Amino acid sequence: MSKPYCIFVLSIIFYLPWSNASSWSNWLGPNYTGSIDGADIEPPAAGTEYLQLWVNKIGTGWSSPIVTQGKVILHDRLGGFERVQCLDALTGDKLWEHSFESDYRDNFGMSSGPRSTPGVKNGIIVTHSPNGLVHGISLAGGDVLWKRDLRAEYQSPKGFFGRCSSPLLIGKKAILEVGGEQAGIVAFSLQNGETLWESIPRAADYASCVPFKYKNADLILNFMRDGLIAVDALTGKERFFSSFRSQINASVHAATPLVIGDTVFLSACYELGASVWRLTGENDKSFSSMFTKRWAKKGVLDSHYSTPVYYQGYLFGVHGRQEHRPQLRCIELSSGTVQWSKEGLGAGNLLRVGNKIIFLSETGELILFQAQSKSFDILHRQQVLGRGRAHFAFSEGMLFLRDERRLVSIQISPTNFPNL
Repeated sequence: MSKPYCIFVLSIIFYLPWSNASSWSNWLGPNYTGSIDGADIEPPAAGTEYLQLWVNKIGTGWSSPIVTQGKVILHDRLGGFERVQCLDALTGDKLWEHSFESDYRDNFGMSSGPRSTPGVKNGIIVTHSPNGLVHGISLAGGDVLWKRDLRAEYQSPKGFFGRCSSPLLIGKKAILEVGGEQAGIVAFSLQNGETLWESIPRAADYASCVPFKYKNADLILNFMRDGLIAVDALTGKERFFSSFRSQINASVHAATPLVIGDTVFLSACYELGASVWRLTGENDKSFSSMFTKRWAKKGVLDSHYSTPVYYQGYLFGVHGRQEHRPQLRCIELSSGTVQWSKEGLGAGNLLRVGNKIIFLSETGELILFQAQSKSFDILHRQQVLGRGRAHFAFSEGMLFLRDERRLVSIQISPTNFPNL
């Protein structure tokens, strides 16, 4: 493990109390939107780069790191074993590791490591393996508290690329898309893994569940194989479903539903396109018109796998399939009108901090740009990794990013370090 500038940088950041409010403890962060408000970042001084605090060698996978209470959690794979590692966020030192055998093999020759990002709540980490194993693990010491096998218990399908749904931890529940002939979405007890409820059967895909709480609606949303589904957060009863899927069988829904107040944005490639839905009938007893589709368009912001981010009426995301010259785009949420489009950056993931957006490309380039609709203005760009598709985490002014070989921590705020 390499720790350049570690002593100096820690002297700057160590005084900061590690607050739970700034944790990035689940897929797409504390708001499930890939965005953080109430914070700001700036590009480094001209001619300089953001500092790498530490780097660790890791195994394969597209699971994102998460951060809580000064600890980084990563789920990866080395050889025939999956690992859940807990690291000190400031130094990268390993605090504990739990490993278990994995027999998953990808049919398409992609990574055989985990795709699902862990979640942590109330001192319990929940992981979901591509072969359907779900573990509840103690944050304090790495002990396994409970385990479920979704492949054996629910015949959770492998699909094209294994099981990818990241756990949603709300209240005392761990909620996962399971899919298949027995259940669409299942809620387990966060404490002991017992089944709390099961939604009606629906085919699985690759998006993850998100909460939707607005006025009288307390729901769990997901973009499943056949379309948008909403289930009651307390009981799992299906409250709304509307078909929205590609006519191409070899297709996936991988971008997570993006909730913006009373509005939901869905997007996929494979000739499906994007759509915006708005809550209009939370008191409708039949629930058939709970959400109304406001618009649906192809060729506007078709997300292959990454979830767009939102800021002040506009969406920013990657349009087009990874292998077909994708473009970074800004569109207006209310109309779907394209504001600007930038070619040549490739596919990747986005994270918004205040009025700035960080784009991490598949080739490992970090690009900072202003979250604005009038133009695309790059504030900073820097090579930070090799190739990868994993999302990344932001907490206490630090980014935690990974590729297929390493996990790195980069300090992006404060940004000016004199006379290093």
